[in-house]
Amino acid sequence: MNSEAGNISQRSAFRPRARIMKTLGEELISSDTVAVIELVKNAYDANAKAVLIRFVPPLVAGDGCIEVIDNGSGMSLETVRGAWMEPATPSKRKKKVSDGRRALGEKGIGRFAAARLATSLDLFSREPGSSKEVHAFFDWTQFENDETYLDEIFMPITQRPAQEVSKSGVLNLLCELGELKGRYDYSHGTVLRLNRLTQDWARSHFEDLQRGLSRLVSPFATLQDFRIKVSAPPPFAEFSTEINPPDSINYPHYLVEGEVNADGDCNISYSVLAIGRKESFSGKLFKTSAGWIVSEPSANTSADGSAPKCGPIRIHLRIWDRDDLGNIVQKTGATLSSVRHDLDAFAGVNIYRDNFRVMPYGEPNNDWLRLDMRRVQNPTTRLSNNQIVGYVSITADGNPELQDQSNREGLRESEAFSDLQGIILSILAQIETIRKVARVKGSRAVAKDEVRQRGGLFAEVDLSPLRTHLEQAHPSDKAVTALVDEAAHSFARQLEEIKAVVARYQGLATLGKLMDVVLHDGRQPLMKIVSEAVLGQEDVDAVGDGSHPIFSKIRHRFGSIEKQGGALRTVFRRIEPFAGRKRGRPAQLYLEEIINGAFDLMETRVKQLGVIVMLPKTQTLVRVDQAEIQEVIVNLLENSLFWLETVPKGARRIAVDVRRTAEEQVEITFADSGPGVPVAIRDSIFEPYFSSKPNGVGLGLAISGEIVSDFYGGTLQLMDSSRLGGAAFRVILKKRV
Repeated sequence: MNSEAGNISQRSAFRPRARIMKTLGEELISSDTVAVIELVKNAYDANAKAVLIRFVPPLVAGDGCIEVIDNGSGMSLETVRGAWMEPATPSKRKKKVSDGRRALGEKGIGRFAAARLATSLDLFSREPGSSKEVHAFFDWTQFENDETYLDEIFMPITQRPAQEVSKSGVLNLLCELGELKGRYDYSHGTVLRLNRLTQDWARSHFEDLQRGLSRLVSPFATLQDFRIKVSAPPPFAEFSTEINPPDSINYPHYLVEGEVNADGDCNISYSVLAIGRKESFSGKLFKTSAGWIVSEPSANTSADGSAPKCGPIRIHLRIWDRDDLGNIVQKTGATLSSVRHDLDAFAGVNIYRDNFRVMPYGEPNNDWLRLDMRRVQNPTTRLSNNQIVGYVSITADGNPELQDQSNREGLRESEAFSDLQGIILSILAQIETIRKVARVKGSRAVAKDEVRQRGGLFAEVDLSPLRTHLEQAHPSDKAVTALVDEAAHSFARQLEEIKAVVARYQGLATLGKLMDVVLHDGRQPLMKIVSEAVLGQEDVDAVGDGSHPIFSKIRHRFGSIEKQGGALRTVFRRIEPFAGRKRGRPAQLYLEEIINGAFDLMETRVKQLGVIVMLPKTQTLVRVDQAEIQEVIVNLLENSLFWLETVPKGARRIAVDVRRTAEEQVEITFADSGPGVPVAIRDSIFEPYFSSKPNGVGLGLAISGEIVSDFYGGTLQLMDSSRLGGAAFRVILKKRV
């Protein structure tokens, strides 16, 4: 007290009301999905190898339960009383790295996440080597009293023999779940049991959760020692799965990979997979009045030479032509609409810090790079947000100026964040230019290959004007007119042969049209059969407990119908490439998958003969017509299978290899262990109607050669030797690949 001055001075302290916990939970955690993700981050910080998110019905407000189970390092009684019950504890700031992992949480957000999701929490935790577990109970409703102060609320915490965090407890659910079975022990971890949910859980919530968790860990730098699984009850059982990104994103048309260091030096590679083009660039990023540009270090620029505020960063972008997604359909077996749905849900450029995602970058409708606006200004060149799935990788230690907003929803607007945006856009501009050149070049190549007008193809060759002229100029030279007559007869004979060949082509074209009809008219009733079988099974399950034998029999029969419907659907998929050929620009597809499809068509015959098949494991993206290439492979395969019957069953082998020999050039080698091609007929096997088979037509190799040369500017060659000792063919494709 200072009496001389007449002032009274006392020390005071903040004394928050208890409701601040609920208020912070609602303000800092924007959704239940974010709340669950924060709890998963806590498991990661605890060095867990796996975490299980288990939903216990009924999933309605005031009932049900969510359990977050991990096998991390657990907590002692002192840790729960101290660090866990002290929001904003400095423990993780002081120890940022544990067992090689950089701590993700620093603000105690997990406590508020638990308060948002449910009205109470049972926490069970056990350290390695301990026979006891800690149990703490948190009744979040206590914090709703406006008259209660935070320091007036006490939570019961006890230590007891391990029950929940043990082999006989819920930790067993994690360690015995699917692929995780037998991989982890039961001696430590943490269980968060969130009781009496604060809101109903619907299908949309599970979809948001699955999408959020699948993006939580970078899909391009997956942490092999951290697994996330969800267990959901009916009717949400389809969401019970290990969290992984969709398979669709693994098959892009273009790739951008590289890194930028803190000084602005960059190493970037750009790939156009359909033609095998890869361009690598090492240079420097310069900041100009127009933004960041990628340039050679010695280039004359108006750059101020300043280093970016956001380095170092790593970049990986996967890019698609949305009008040409056949390669994904081919690899995944999904429908085109489901592929587009996957890309729509997963598209965008995500930011990952220490391999975990920074929300909300990359979320649907979060176009933080304003890519869609750029595309409106230049639609023929610029990429839209839904054409890209990618990530920008940063580290908390290496990028200290990229700070979170207080609600953990994004990074603060700053010069560092602005530099990050500018650098990514400058790198994107490079692949946009490369992509445009490749697409224009491909369009020109296709235009040259368009089918020519065939009017008058079979008109007879009229040599009468030439004969009249020669008779007038050389009236005594009878040999000349005889030669003209012989030429006319020769043309007539060749014309008849051409007509026969074209007639066979027309027959194949008609067959293709018939296949179109079968596929079009057959798929709809097939889908109805399969869906009715599934509904029948559900109806059987709904009418009783299934104890009566008739229920089991009916369920089995419906299952058989569904299974056979799936087999028929597979047949439709295999013959689809041979349906009517689509005009226009060929699709981007994986050549190896086309080859696999050709062998699938002949699978029964291959198994009957006991042929050992060795197919390529590579992935070569090309722009081809699937039916054309499969026709070539099927013709080669049919020949091989015929001649392989002449060798002992244990010695029957076929090997196919694919390799890109140059930009826009691909080579397929097809070899077998048969008797080979006799020297006497090697020069004749590609001629129309030549066949050494007893009942061979002699058009297979001729047609295959024409497809390769006419549509792809390449060659079909008989090789001099084979690594399998029999016949070997080399297919070289030089256009559109």
